[in-house]
Amino acid sequence: MLAKRWGVFLCDCRSTLNMDLQKIGNPESLVVVATNPEKDIEDFASKADQLELEHVVVGCCAKPSIFEEALQGKTLHFLDLKGKCFAPHSNIEQAHTKASKMIEAEIRVSNIKAKNPVPVNPLQVGNRVVIFTEFSEGLKLASMLDELMDGDSAAVTLCISSDIEGLEDGSPLLEQRTSLIAVEGRLGNLKITLEPDQILNGGSQKRFDLKADQLIVLTKTHPPGIKRRTGVHLLSSTESEILEETVRQVRDLVGHFHKPVHLTYDQDICAGGDKGMETCGRCISYCPYDAISRQTENRLRIQVDHLTCEGCGACVSACPTSALQFTEPSPQEIYARMAALLESSKEKQGNVEPPVIVFHCEEMGRKVLETAGLVPLPYSPGVLPVEVPCLRYVSESNMLAAMSLGAAGVGLLGCEDCPNGERELLYQKYDFTQLILQNFDLDQDRVRIITAEAGQEADAVEAINQFVSQLSESPMVPNWTTPSQTLNRPILSDVLGGFIDQTGNEPGRISLSSELPFAFANINESGCTLCRSCANVCPTNAFRFEEESNSLHFKHINCVGCGLCEEVCPENVITIKRELVLEKQSLDYTLVAEDEMINCLKCKKPYINRRALEAVESKLFEIESLKNTFSGNRKNILRMCPDCRTVAAMMEVDRGWEP
Repeated sequence: MLAKRWGVFLCDCRSTLNMDLQKIGNPESLVVVATNPEKDIEDFASKADQLELEHVVVGCCAKPSIFEEALQGKTLHFLDLKGKCFAPHSNIEQAHTKASKMIEAEIRVSNIKAKNPVPVNPLQVGNRVVIFTEFSEGLKLASMLDELMDGDSAAVTLCISSDIEGLEDGSPLLEQRTSLIAVEGRLGNLKITLEPDQILNGGSQKRFDLKADQLIVLTKTHPPGIKRRTGVHLLSSTESEILEETVRQVRDLVGHFHKPVHLTYDQDICAGGDKGMETCGRCISYCPYDAISRQTENRLRIQVDHLTCEGCGACVSACPTSALQFTEPSPQEIYARMAALLESSKEKQGNVEPPVIVFHCEEMGRKVLETAGLVPLPYSPGVLPVEVPCLRYVSESNMLAAMSLGAAGVGLLGCEDCPNGERELLYQKYDFTQLILQNFDLDQDRVRIITAEAGQEADAVEAINQFVSQLSESPMVPNWTTPSQTLNRPILSDVLGGFIDQTGNEPGRISLSSELPFAFANINESGCTLCRSCANVCPTNAFRFEEESNSLHFKHINCVGCGLCEEVCPENVITIKRELVLEKQSLDYTLVAEDEMINCLKCKKPYINRRALEAVESKLFEIESLKNTFSGNRKNILRMCPDCRTVAAMMEVDRGWEP
């Protein structure tokens, strides 16, 4: 199980957990189950140095600083095995099986991370803070902020809401009431638009902007259109503990930082447009933070403001070509983790309940599972967690690949009120996944969205249990290898091919909504001149022209419905339909148009296909001013190749013809 130069340090929580060393690790690896971690870590560290270990998985609830100090120079990977395996699962055998899988998954993912370090950008955040408040406690908040800055006085601007409560009549602050209109920008560079109270000033003042590094909004309900993001703190409570924690968060965000670059962009496969025509732009529409826009110098491609990007992952799920990919977790990491968790060998699978991949966000999704481990709240050991930044990160390819890898079901566990805004994209992906399962008779209820608010963790765990209890074993024979590619569309193609092979079912055409980036290009072959325009502009290589056979081929699964082919087709023989064809042949290139080649009248070499020649002749012969050009000896000049045509034309000029 364990890679070279890896070790595992676990604890049994002072002998309160029945943890078996042999069931966790390979006897040849350095794996320790400690009862007194503070003492036992020293002996482990000595052995780790002797074996020249580079990485250590730590599954212990002792303070992280104990391990960081003892294992200096080694990369540590902390896993909550107690909370996710031994506390919520009463079946010890199954708890060990799950723990083994989680360790294996962490090792596989970490090996991928080591090969692909995440780049960073420098970020400087000053102490300019704007407080917009509906409560008099906003004044207290400003005072607390000054006090906690350790002498580095924050440049606080207090903005009083038109709906302010708690101020005494006659307070001069009442004359400064405003409404919060908009917030743009990012941590360290925010533009806050406010509008003065029109009743007080008679409407003479106009909207104005404030520049700030951070913003605190203290209101009963969040102002419309204002989203929480790093540096934008939305509060609806005036409790002292919450105010104090917010002030600490503001203070901790002041200074110099290295911000991770969340996205990579491959403009060569972007469907943003071609031949001067803008298409797609789904990433722009679905980014809740306006971090993506079209390039100024080339509007057919996009650009990412990496300092504004909050890393929610919506764009990578929305992108139909995977031109945008996440750095951490990367798609390679996601699929490696799923494959490890769904390992099928008898030694690792054991007698467990049907495996269920649960994608959970790093907010409420994580909190639900943490709470389940702390209380504890029992749930099925078949639940295998995969953390993502936000549920909108999860694509249809992620969900369906989990099913293909052997999961009996897929859960999506997250916030009832997502801090990243509306989740239209998630529901699109969810509905599409259900549609695919339904058409293959694989039970559309094998996927489920489960959300929770603070205080509802127990209800969410119960919802997980209900979901898992309704699942039978997966009808699919699992493929226990990670996908050959990590682009969404090729993975989807592999999954659909597997479904067709294993079910023996080819559902055929299904209609889709216009929001989904799938389409079928119908070609009127009789009118196609094989001009290659469609193949030249297609960003996904859905069209391919084969020179040897003089034929046009179409790969339906590659089509994202950008419409470029339809726009550039000079003969108007392409019609885009929003549908998906669930048939084996739609997953590969199929012939859509071909034509015989015409030989030159002079040299006898093939130079053009018949329909193209007839189309050219038809158009030119209808032009009255060109009738003399194609008369007499020049009648068949278009039936010659370009070289022979040039010679023939020059000979006609020598005979006195004036073009």
